[in-house]
Amino acid sequence: MSSASGSPGGAFPTNLDALTFRFEDIPRALRRIADIAIQDYNLNRSQWRLLAYVLREEGLTQTELARLLELERASVGQAIDALEQMNLVERLKSPGDRRVWNIHATKQGRLLVPTLRETINEIYEQMFAGISEQDLDRLSGLLERIMSNLEG
Repeated sequence: MSSASGSPGGAFPTNLDALTFRFEDIPRALRRIADIAIQDYNLNRSQWRLLAYVLREEGLTQTELARLLELERASVGQAIDALEQMNLVERLKSPGDRRVWNIHATKQGRLLVPTLRETINEIYEQMFAGISEQDLDRLSGLLERIMSNLEG
C-alpha cells in the first residue's frame, strides 16, 4: 500500500482520505444542483431517472426499475404513482403475466424529455467546465480502473 494511505495512528485525514471524501462530495453537490434544477418540472431526481430509464427501454416492470435505480420497490412504486398522476408514464398489463405491470412513457412524458435534457446538459456543462476532452477521457479511464479495483 502506498505511503499516501498513512500508517495506523498516522495523520488524519491522509491525502487518500481527502481524495475519497471529495469523491463523496461530488455526487452530493450534483444531487443538490439537479434537485433544484428539475423542481420547476415538479420532479425529483428519482422520478427523472425513472422516466429516463422508461424512455430508454419501454415496458420495464417496477421490479426491473427498482434494480436499475437501486431503490426499494415501494419507493419506485411511489415514483411511478407520481409520474402517472402527472401523465408522464402509464402502467400497462404485461401480455405474458396479467399480475405484472409494464411501465411506458406517455406522449406528454416524451415531450418533456428534450427540455429536461437541456436542463441536465447545462448542469453537466457547469460540472465539466474548463476540462478538456483529453482530460475527460483520462478521468473516465481512471474511474473505470477504480471501479475495477473495487469490484475485485
